[in-house]
Amino acid sequence: MEQIVAFTDRKGQTQEPVPVTPATFEQWKQDFTFEALQGQRYGQSFCNRFGITDNLLYYTMWSAEQVNEYIETYYLERA
Repeated sequence: MEQIVAFTDRKGQTQEPVPVTPATFEQWKQDFTFEALQGQRYGQSFCNRFGITDNLLYYTMWSAEQVNEYIETYYLERA
């Protein structure tokens, strides 16, 4: 149980989320190919790149289209 608490309690360990602009989002999608070759899932890669803690996005095995829709709804900055 202590391991679970240590994993979920990341105070002091989290980085500030990076703003997700349409340009940075498109760049991340292009860069993902390399990260996929390293074994990262699509949503996992997004969370890691932008410093976002979102367990649903990180662990769910959604298609790329579903992840993109979720990101556009909840994280993409609007002009």
